[in-house]
Amino acid sequence: MTNKDILDNPWSIWIDVEGFSTLYATNSKRAKLNLGFLMEALYKVGSLVFNRESERLFIHQFGDGFAVISDFQEDEPTRPLTICIAIMRHLLKKGVATKAAISAGDFADISGCYPKEVMSVATDGRWIKIGDGLMTIVPVMGMALISAHKLADTDTGALLLLDSLAFSKIPEGAIVRHGTAAIVDWVHSTVAGVEEICKKSGLENVTAMDAEAMLTSYIDANKVMLSKKWIERTIETLSIKGI
Repeated sequence: MTNKDILDNPWSIWIDVEGFSTLYATNSKRAKLNLGFLMEALYKVGSLVFNRESERLFIHQFGDGFAVISDFQEDEPTRPLTICIAIMRHLLKKGVATKAAISAGDFADISGCYPKEVMSVATDGRWIKIGDGLMTIVPVMGMALISAHKLADTDTGALLLLDSLAFSKIPEGAIVRHGTAAIVDWVHSTVAGVEEICKKSGLENVTAMDAEAMLTSYIDANKVMLSKKWIERTIETLSIKGI
């Protein structure tokens, strides 16, 4: 996929709960609660903030993460950045660390490519009865999901990664560290629009100072669960002090 191909496509976010599988093994109730916090935050942003046809979002769950897709291409990643910053800070106040990646690409309903024998017995395009059992399918796919998810896998930590090829501009107030992938300091960045998202959606409007203190507390409280590299990358890329 070329730079032009990326720019001609909607932006995409992959965001998931950090440490979900490890926590699930010891406290499944808490792990599912954390996933619910993320789901609720995304629902509020999609239904209360970007709810009109001209700015609508499409959100799909995959395991412990969600893909958020825009309806059209945007040269500047202001909207996905503000969504990520608002949600990641909000979740942090609930004691949940997340990682997000922003990219772009095509995204479409691919159910028409599935076998006719299977789809002929599908309910609502995703539920298929198999004897007394059940098969569920995901009717959507595309490089929007693949690119964002792949980008998220390139690094470890409570990070916000940005695909530099997908956007021609970086919004004012975004603190970006460039490397193999651009990493946005979601704790300290001051991108305009975050406060408005929180106000309209009812998410906690967490300040940079409070976010840093909460992330420090999160790391201190979960050192047994977190890997050394995860802690080091989080501290390094977000300039967290006092740990």
